[in-house]
Amino acid sequence: MKKYKLSLQSSVVGRANLETYIEAAKKEQFDFIEPTKIQLKYYLDAGHTPEDVKKLLGKLKISSVGWLADIDCKESKDLKKLLIEAEELFSLAHSVGSDAVEIINGPVDWHAVDCYQKGRAYEGYQGLLGVLKEEQEKIMVRNLQLLADLAKEYELTLFFEPLCWTPFPSLREGLPLVEKANRDNLKVVVDFYHNYMAGVTLEEIAAIDKKYILGVHICNSKEPDDRVPCEEIFRDAGFYGGVIPIKDWVKAVKKTGFDGWWAYETFSKEEIEKEIYGFVHDVHEELEKLLGGNENVIKN
Repeated sequence: MKKYKLSLQSSVVGRANLETYIEAAKKEQFDFIEPTKIQLKYYLDAGHTPEDVKKLLGKLKISSVGWLADIDCKESKDLKKLLIEAEELFSLAHSVGSDAVEIINGPVDWHAVDCYQKGRAYEGYQGLLGVLKEEQEKIMVRNLQLLADLAKEYELTLFFEPLCWTPFPSLREGLPLVEKANRDNLKVVVDFYHNYMAGVTLEEIAAIDKKYILGVHICNSKEPDDRVPCEEIFRDAGFYGGVIPIKDWVKAVKKTGFDGWWAYETFSKEEIEKEIYGFVHDVHEELEKLLGGNENVIKN
């Protein structure tokens, strides 16, 4: 019996509707899907109910629902708005049977970071840019605790994914926040892209306590340079079409003893435009071979 489970991440099916997404996942015998709140809302707004989603899923489960963004807000009015948005998302996720929700720090818009670094004005959300590090950590821990406590009311686990252009760019900085927050329903995802771009080493990945890992996002990247490591530029790389040594990163995660779900996440323009069923088949076959230690079938 295999020691891992596979989740079909929403990016692999591109702009497919929920029924097509679920059908493709079932056809290839994925264990989970990882939909976005937008996909779920489109389906529900069309007149369907959460029970209809559960019937569609059958034995297929939801690994998590994405996502709650800019969780690092410092102003009370922004925090109040965040908690309202969080409750709406948590209620949605719970209603369709998900056990988890993804949370990400900000500013999600990388242009805010670019402007900050260049000393230019930026009118949008800036998160914790320019705030002293000690205060940044206090705000993040507080917000993580508030969100985890709220999520618990909906029987949900949260997983934190640090974004590589933010003040907390990787698990090197993010995991200590989760530890300090000290909530049993607060975990992390090991995302290859964000951690690679932030300079996290394979040794650091292998040393993570597996109890904190909810899932893994296998993904690739173009070669980083001195620009803000934004996804729209640097994540346009296929499964093996980038610079991340995918097999080495998989081995590093395995060294932690992690035995939960794995997903492939793509921002490759070419991959997203592939015929859905064929590409989902290739991704499933590749993940099976990759996690089992065999040779790759996806060519770039």
